[in-house]
Amino acid sequence: NLKDKRLVKLELKWKSDHMPDDPKKEKEVLQNLQPSNHLENLFIRNYSGTEFPSWEFDNSNLVFLQLEKCKYCLCLPPLGLLSSLKTLTIKGLDGIVSIGAEFYGSNSSFASLEMLTFSNMKEWEEWECKTTSFPRLQELYVDNCPKLKGTKVVVSDEVRISGNSMDTSHTDGGTDSRTIFRLHLFPKLRSLQLIDCHHIERISQEYAHNHLMNLHIRDCPQFKSFLFPKPMQILFPSLIGLEITKCPEVELFPDGGLPLNIKKMSLSCLKLIASLRDNLDPNTSLQSLTIKDLEVECFPDEVLLPRSLTSLKINDCRNLKKMHYKGICHLSSLTLHDCPSLECLPAEGLPKSISSLTIFNCPLLKERCQSPDGEDWGKIAHIQKLHVR
Repeated sequence: NLKDKRLVKLELKWKSDHMPDDPKKEKEVLQNLQPSNHLENLFIRNYSGTEFPSWEFDNSNLVFLQLEKCKYCLCLPPLGLLSSLKTLTIKGLDGIVSIGAEFYGSNSSFASLEMLTFSNMKEWEEWECKTTSFPRLQELYVDNCPKLKGTKVVVSDEVRISGNSMDTSHTDGGTDSRTIFRLHLFPKLRSLQLIDCHHIERISQEYAHNHLMNLHIRDCPQFKSFLFPKPMQILFPSLIGLEITKCPEVELFPDGGLPLNIKKMSLSCLKLIASLRDNLDPNTSLQSLTIKDLEVECFPDEVLLPRSLTSLKINDCRNLKKMHYKGICHLSSLTLHDCPSLECLPAEGLPKSISSLTIFNCPLLKERCQSPDGEDWGKIAHIQKLHVR
């Protein structure tokens, strides 16, 4: 009897090929595995019931919960009632189509939650978010949820943050409000990752979000733009990291420029890269830029990159054949990764300012950079930190 044992951590795993005979029996089995209220860490994998037993949301001491590959589950229990829960991971629950009121359980739900992950939710389409939920959420990861459209607002009470009343009615004129991710629902969020969300088209934010430090949008083919009534400098004063990659519909940054404190960016659209200088403050803090999946043969032009940059990474540019010396003359670190067509380094060599060079999986360039007889060895021999693989 697990209930009589003072377990702090419990992992319950079924075989991956387990086929359920009777959903009621499956639930009964899990019900009989109820641990004591001392449990703090719970991991459930390959459970084959259609719903979870009541004890799962009746433990005030639970801090960590992961539900993984429970593919027959049709609805989530009211996990918002777990008052001590700080980390929640939900992965591979293929039966979940909608997450709504049943997930929260009360107006003041998820009172302690700091990290929330949804991953590999193949059928998940709709997420109803209460305005009073997730008051302490710092990190949100949504990965490989291809049918998720956005966040639907459910107003529980009037909410005031930094003296501003929440406006949940603002949408762009021709925009389907169901395809908008409303960032203001997560006022304490420090990091947001949206990956492989094929129906999300926009992110909205109405007022200053003082906590967000990192924003990553990747492999979201329908993502078009940001619904921001004010410049990002005002809305996101703490933002230091921004990634927009493999989002082919995005070609412009929001009006008003990028945050002054931004230090690190990752982009895969040439138009976005070309507009960097116009959108960065002259006193920008941007130091590191990663370029991915560009369909170009030459890079970068002399006036393309901001002079504040000290680190440049070029990844997966399959057609890149050569680099312009003047475009990299202010760098101290250069990384070239998976550029199979890159034939040689600039004829002028590399700037003396570069003290770190990494070349990985660039076969033509690797051959030229071999010591001591490679044709480009003389251009890189002076570099202190040198890695050629």
